[in-house]
This record gives sequence, structure tokens and C-alpha cells, in this order.
Amino acid sequence: MRVKLRQPLVPLLIVILLGLQYNDPSRAYTILLITLGGMFIVSFVWARSVGRGLLFHRDIPFSWVQVGNHMEEHLVLINTSWFPAAYIEFIDRSTLPGYSANRVTSISIGAIDEWTVPVFCTQRGLFHFGDAQIITVDPLGIFEVTRHAGLQNELLVLPQPSVLPHLPVASSGVMDEGQPRREASQQSMHISTVREFAEGDSVRLIHWPTTARKNKTFVRLMENAPEGNWWIVLDLDQAHMRGSGWDSMEEQSVALAASLAGLGLRSRKSTGLVSNGREFAWLPPEKGDAHHWKILEALALAKPGQLALDGLFDKISASLGNHHSLLIITACTQTDWIKSLPSLIKRGVIPTVFLMDTAGYEGAESMELAATALAKQNIRHHVIPRGLIEPPQREPIPLEAWDVTSSSHINS
Repeated sequence: MRVKLRQPLVPLLIVILLGLQYNDPSRAYTILLITLGGMFIVSFVWARSVGRGLLFHRDIPFSWVQVGNHMEEHLVLINTSWFPAAYIEFIDRSTLPGYSANRVTSISIGAIDEWTVPVFCTQRGLFHFGDAQIITVDPLGIFEVTRHAGLQNELLVLPQPSVLPHLPVASSGVMDEGQPRREASQQSMHISTVREFAEGDSVRLIHWPTTARKNKTFVRLMENAPEGNWWIVLDLDQAHMRGSGWDSMEEQSVALAASLAGLGLRSRKSTGLVSNGREFAWLPPEKGDAHHWKILEALALAKPGQLALDGLFDKISASLGNHHSLLIITACTQTDWIKSLPSLIKRGVIPTVFLMDTAGYEGAESMELAATALAKQNIRHHVIPRGLIEPPQREPIPLEAWDVTSSSHINS
């Protein structure tokens, strides 16, 4: 708590009156000294008491939501001091875009002031509710007391998957025209490698020697029976991020990645995510709701980075494994990165490219060159026009979903 003198003229007058009374004692000076001194002391005690006696509480009913959701935050101020609070200013420094809980009010002795603030989640990311200041002054305005409500609640806003048109994805080991590269029935089966057991795996594929050695359950990967996992590669190279807000390459690409991840997991595909954002994202393919949460969380926090797409492929190609579907989301109009795809195709890693069309953005180049280069190599691709991915509609969170409560308090 910090006490600040707002009216320095009052103590100055007291000092002047003391000097005058010392040099030329007078009853008038005595009355003025008693009056001003009393006002000064009472104001200080009043302001300090109210500042120390304010209790603050805030509740946000959920710790995570999706873009488009809305709810309400409940805030409470209680005056437990011996004096009424004639003026209280609440200054909120929450970081959620478009949100403000600022308020000016007054509270009598022992009274409560409550208010609710609508929370509209229009942008993905991790945001904080809190770090507020509570300012009060005495009735004469001589002293100002500032309380810092430093406790914070976090709100994670996940991207909301969008409804997409049918965008076929090439299966692993299958070329763009849909013909198998070789007949599975003619292949001899043998173990290529092993990995940890994941939800949905058959117990018949458990590799017992590795399981016993590692003390964890591992399953065999058959070279002739690829699982058809999905690797989603999200290109967030800053050089190709155009637009702002929802109408931007960044938000549209993230929304598409979230939609494809949900589609893959609903289709019982083990789905992974790689991104060259500010923080490198690497989530190997898995199944299940817990893994879906990890992908959405990574997408919620993703920000553009400096690594180019061709540099990303140089970094990850050796770790992608064999016989997977590679879903590449990019706004890159250049073609250097396409040179990395033939070597992956030879390993049964079959790409499907989603080209985020930058037409209409200032300074953007055409996607035609990249689309032509992909077509020449018979690589399945889709050009995603601007506006195809619609912004999420504002939807309230169902009350039965509010099973996580966050709150913060300050007290005397």
C-alpha cells in the first residue's frame, strides 16, 4: 500500500502558520493551526484506514476457452474500515484484448460493491486477469492511497476449429492419383522399428523384448503396413505473415491447423504437429483427447518465427519417420522448400500441401508459381482462398462445462 500527498499546500500552510505563531502569537493563528492540523491528521487516518480495509475478490469461471466463447467475470469490493470510501477507482490491467473491468465507485461502511464484466474471447493466446490497482482518497482529497492487487488468473484461449469444405488428404504410401505405390498383399512383413504404445493400438503388435527392457509398453511398426499417421507442418515464417487480426495469414493458418488436427484425431489417426514459430513446436503423432489438448495448447501459444520453411525441413526431415501423411500449411510463395519433398516421398511420407492464398494482401506475391511446381511433381495441393476460413461465431460456454474455477483475492 502506498500513501501519497495530493495537496502539498496544506502542510506548507501549517509550517507558515507555525512560523507566524512563533514570531507573533495570535489566537487566530492557533485556531487555523488546530483546524488545518486536525484536517491533515484526520485525512491521513481516514485514507489509510480505508486503503487497508478494502477487500477485493474476482472470479473467472473457467481457466480455458476457445476463440468465440464468451462468459462473465465477477468482481467484488468490500469496505471493512471504520470510514466510508467516498471515492474508489479500480484500474484493471488484464491483458485480454478488448477487456476492461475499470470502475469508479463509492462504498459506505461495511458495504459491498459487486459488478460483472462480459469476457469476449476474440483472440487465441494466454492472457492474465489481474494486476489491478485500487485507488482511494479521503473526502478532502489531501491523501491518496493505492493498493496493488497483484494476484492474477490465467485464461488460455484455444483456437476454434472451423468448418471446412472437403479437402482430401493423400494417404501415406499413395500418390496423388490415388494409386498404391505397391500392393500391400505382395509385400513381406517385417519389423521396421518400435514406438511407445498409444491409445487404439492393437495388443497383438506389442514388442515384448523392448517392453521388458524399457519397462514401458512398445509396439512394432511394420514396414509393409504403414499406420497412416498425420504430421501437420504449420509454417509460421514471419516473412510470409500478411494481414492483421482474424484476416491474417497467421490466424487463418492456425485455425486450419486446428481444424485438420481435430479431423485427423476424429478419424482415429495418430496426429502430430511441427511448427517453425517463435517457439519451435514438436509433438509426435499420438491419439486421444489429452494429445488433442496438447496440440490446441501449442497452437494457442504459437507466434511467427524467423525460420524459413526450407530450413524447417532440413531440421526435421530425418525425424519424420516413414509411411506418414504430411499436411503442410504454408503461405510461402517461393519454391525452394518443395525440393525437400521427393526424398520424403521415397520413404512413403506423402505430402498434401495447403497453400494459404495471399492474393489481396499488400505486397503479396501470387501462389501460382508454388502451385505449378507442386502440380509438376504430382503432389496433391489445395489453394485456400482468403475468406474461406470464416471467423468463429460468438458462443457462450455451457454452464455445465464450467467445472474449473479460478479466483484471486486481496485483503488487509
